[in-house]
Amino acid sequence: MVTDPQARQLPRSRASLFVEAVVLAGVCFLAFIWLIPAQTSEGGIGLSPAFLPKLCVAAIGVLIAVDGVLRFIQRASQPRYVEGWGALFRLGAATCLGATALHFEGIVGGVAVCCIATALAIGERRLTYLLFPALFCTALFWFTFR
Repeated sequence: MVTDPQARQLPRSRASLFVEAVVLAGVCFLAFIWLIPAQTSEGGIGLSPAFLPKLCVAAIGVLIAVDGVLRFIQRASQPRYVEGWGALFRLGAATCLGATALHFEGIVGGVAVCCIATALAIGERRLTYLLFPALFCTALFWFTFR
């Protein structure tokens, strides 16, 4: 972990950009082939319950791969993360909070809590930017899954 303020201004190495892209794409791949099939069931009429999560994780994986390749090819210096590992731990805590709300309150409550917790974790403090997306997503999920 980099604690020196001047060291944080140094550009990231190309190897760290490559490792970051490989790790994130690997997590998406594992979610696609292992986690989502383990948590959803096939069958029924219409689309499989695994369709939307697989579509989302595939899109995220493709975007991560494209971003990683572009960063690696462009050779533009990328700044180090200012907050180090703190941002990762805050997003992980927001995800755990959303999953807990999903377990106890259902999908609508989980969406509301996860929207607000994630916005707070990435540093958003404006009330309108906290409430409007949470209210919109909560209403959308309530009308969809009621």
